[in-house]
Amino acid sequence: MLTAIAVWGAVLAIVLGANPLQAQSIEQIIAGAKKEGEVTLVASASTFGGKKGFAELEAGFNKRFGLKHKLNLAPGPSFPQVAARIVTELKSGAKSSTDLYLGSDGTMSDMHREKALQKVNWSGTFPWVSKEMEIFPQETLLVYASFHGIIYNSNAIPKEKAPKNYEDLVDPALSPTWAGKLAIPAYIHWLVRVSGIWGKEKVLSYARKLAPLAGGRLRQGEEERIVSGEFPIMGSTGGALEAMWKWQAKGAPLVGLSGSTPATSSYYQLAVPRNSAHSDSAKLFVAFMTTREAQAVIEKYDWRSSYLVDGTLMAKYVKANKIKLQDPAELNELFMKDDASFEAELSKILLK
Repeated sequence: MLTAIAVWGAVLAIVLGANPLQAQSIEQIIAGAKKEGEVTLVASASTFGGKKGFAELEAGFNKRFGLKHKLNLAPGPSFPQVAARIVTELKSGAKSSTDLYLGSDGTMSDMHREKALQKVNWSGTFPWVSKEMEIFPQETLLVYASFHGIIYNSNAIPKEKAPKNYEDLVDPALSPTWAGKLAIPAYIHWLVRVSGIWGKEKVLSYARKLAPLAGGRLRQGEEERIVSGEFPIMGSTGGALEAMWKWQAKGAPLVGLSGSTPATSSYYQLAVPRNSAHSDSAKLFVAFMTTREAQAVIEKYDWRSSYLVDGTLMAKYVKANKIKLQDPAELNELFMKDDASFEAELSKILLK
C-alpha cells in the first residue's frame, strides 16, 4: 500500500511540475561536478568584473573545490530576457542555455512563480551559507545587495541643505535648492519598493510633489552627470552606495545615502535552472559566490558585495550605520502581486 502511494505521489509530482528537494552532500555535488567540467553564466559582459573578474573567480573556485573547471561568461540580454528564455527551454523539454541564472527581486519572483529553479538545501549543505542568504528559500542565494538612494554633488549642495532621505526632496524648506534641477530615475520601480514601506497612497502623493521639481531623467550608471555638475542631485538610483565609493575613490564630490527607513535595496541573487546542463557545477558556483573570497572579486571590479558576508564593504557599512533593510520576503510578496494599475499611475505622474 505504501509503495503504491509513493509511486502515485511521484507521478503526481511530475504531472504538476513539482520540483522536489534533492538531498546531496558537498562531496556528492563535487563528484558530480567533476564529470561536468564547466559551468556557464549568460549575463552582461561586465558581470562580476567581466573576463578579468571571471578569471579570478575561476582560479578561486577550482582551488576551493579541487576542480579544473572552465567558468564561461557568455554575454547575453537583460535579466527578464534570459529568464524568459530559460522558461521557454524548460517548457519545451530542452536544456537551459545557461547553467546559472543571475537576477534581481522582480525577475527571481517570475522564476519562482514559473517553478523554473532547482530546489537546493543551500544552508544545510554548505557550512558558510546562512538561511538568511536564501532570499527564495531553497532556490536562490543573495550575491550582493544594491541600495536604492539619493546621490548628490557635495560641491553643488552644501551640507546644511543636503537631504537625508526621500521625504526631504519635497520639503519646501530644502527643495528650492534643486527645484527644476533634480534628476529623477527613468523608471518607477524604486517607488514600487518604497510602497512596501509607505503604502501606495503615500507614494502616489509623494510622486505628485516630486514631479514638478524634476529637471531631467537619468538611468543607473549615469552618475558622472551628477559628478560633472550637469545635475546637482539624483532623487534615487540603484547602487547609490557603490556609486559613492567608486567616485570618492577617484576624488569626486559624490555623496550617496539610503532614501528610506527601512532601506530599500535590489537583492541580486544566483540560482540554478531546473534544466541546467551542468547542475552540480552550478550549485558549487552559486555557493562559492557567497564566500569572502568571491565577494572580494566583486568588490574589486564592481564595488558591490553582500551585507550578509562578514568583512565586505556592504556588511561594514550596514553595521557601522545601523541600517535596517526592507525585508526581502515582503519585497518578494510585493513583486508577486504585481499591481499594474498602481505602476501605471506612477508612470503617468513621473514619466509622462
